[in-house]
Amino acid sequence: MRTIVHWDADRFFASIEQAADRRLRGRPVVVGGERRGVVLSASGEARRLGIRPGWPVARARRAKPDLVVIPAHFDLYERFFDQILALCRETTPLVEPAGVGAAWLDLTGAGRLLARPPERVVEELRSTTRAWLRVSLSAGLAANKLVARVAARLRKPGAQVTVAAGRERAFLAPLPLRWLPGLDGAAAAALEVAGVHTLGAFAVLPTEAITPLLGRRALPLQRAAQGVSEEPVGAKRARAEVFRESIEFAEDQWDTPLLLAALRGLAERLMAQVRAAGVEARQAALTLRYTDREENRRALALTEPTALEADLDPLLPQLLAGAWTRRVRLRALTLEAGRIYRPSAQMDLFAAESPRRPAQMALAAAIDRLRRLHGTAIVRRGWEPGGNATLDGGRLG
Repeated sequence: MRTIVHWDADRFFASIEQAADRRLRGRPVVVGGERRGVVLSASGEARRLGIRPGWPVARARRAKPDLVVIPAHFDLYERFFDQILALCRETTPLVEPAGVGAAWLDLTGAGRLLARPPERVVEELRSTTRAWLRVSLSAGLAANKLVARVAARLRKPGAQVTVAAGRERAFLAPLPLRWLPGLDGAAAAALEVAGVHTLGAFAVLPTEAITPLLGRRALPLQRAAQGVSEEPVGAKRARAEVFRESIEFAEDQWDTPLLLAALRGLAERLMAQVRAAGVEARQAALTLRYTDREENRRALALTEPTALEADLDPLLPQLLAGAWTRRVRLRALTLEAGRIYRPSAQMDLFAAESPRRPAQMALAAAIDRLRRLHGTAIVRRGWEPGGNATLDGGRLG
């Protein structure tokens, strides 16, 4: 029988700030997004005052005038995350990051190898992480990834929940629809209007009744609501870590405005991928191929994770200048988005938005839908003079 573990760090960003600076320990601390102006993570002391991720920082300060507000240090959080992953790999090689601050482990057979039951292995991992890094983990154990993820988040913080094999469906049945990964808010709202409020109720609906609403997702989502998932740990690792878009020119190119226009087109398609996956990225990387087939690469970190191409635009000239180190014509460009951040119970980065950001995301999502239905040419983005280019079938001529 498979034993899958999902762990999700509690108050990850704020906990790391307190671990790195002992002056912050025991004080109400929030990590605030500089660009978004909102709380990204709140310490236990701040949460006991009612402060939650997604609050405007100004509102949090009003609730607690002496609140400690720390700007986000994403490089620091990623280093701590890598250290936790290293601990996990001492137990099993089957480790799959689920975004910064969460991961899956496959412990099938590990209990016998380590002469300890899986529950004890996870308890020791959580204890070591708490003692060594001062970071609390919540964990779920189940026979598949989906149920383990829900179990890890159900009783946060500091909880460990085990779902016995064969009890997956019964465990999920009483939970609200929002606990089903992949079911978007609009679809959940439509189901609730129809009187379907729990995963158990959704699991027994006739598939043909929900297909008009969910399309091809109907059967996979219903199987998930029944607690069925056969995806192995590590199956999505490569896709989760990087997204990429490429363009090969019909003729070798030298003109900088034209190359920047091509990069903007790549950025639009790239961030549409990121939005479709429901994640955000904190790194942009450009690989260019010269006419003699040699390649060069440059990567830059974003101040905060994003799913908007507008946040990549200012980096594109710098990426191009940094990667284009030889004065040789270019044959192809590949733009990548990495350092992926996913929603989690303790840090809902995607709900933490500035006043303008929901409108920007809604506009981007609407454009994505139009392009899926009618082709990429249905909406064209305007740029400053000299930055125009014509894209034709994925090639720039």
